[in-house]
Amino acid sequence: MINLFNTHISSLSIHRVGNKSKGENIFLSEDTFELNDEMTPLIKEFFFKQFRDKENSYLQFTHDIDLEFHELYQIARDIFNDPNTTHENGKKITKYLYDQSLHPHIKSGEVYIAYIEGVLMENERIDAIGIFKSEIKQDFLQFEENNNQLTAMLQQGVNLNKLDKGCLIFNTKVE
Repeated sequence: MINLFNTHISSLSIHRVGNKSKGENIFLSEDTFELNDEMTPLIKEFFFKQFRDKENSYLQFTHDIDLEFHELYQIARDIFNDPNTTHENGKKITKYLYDQSLHPHIKSGEVYIAYIEGVLMENERIDAIGIFKSEIKQDFLQFEENNNQLTAMLQQGVNLNKLDKGCLIFNTKVE
């Protein structure tokens, strides 16, 4: 069982990944995204809600020959060895996902790579890497005051109540 209540997101990178087979592009952010006090609880709820509401399944990295040949395992290990590399390695994760996006039903969207400190798992505090993706955009109205008139503008954005995909990689059982 995992407890994400007292976790801290120490690094967050946001990128956009398209479907490679459809010729859609990839966009890699130059720098990390700086969370503020207002946004942090909303982002944590957005990322972690799905892990509280469902029974989680735990998987582990495998490779037919050796884990040393598993690209995502290697990237995660590099991040855990030096959390300051989360952003640069997050770009590698995003490129890896893009290279795997060959099925025509895979949707484009934003990819979030987070370094998460203080996850409580089996009564032990560990760090984790979160890989999350939002794909579905929803319409919403944004209002603006101009002189004595209120104007409505139709915009699209991500619903913070529903994350489309997500996984956590825990820094445990490295072998």
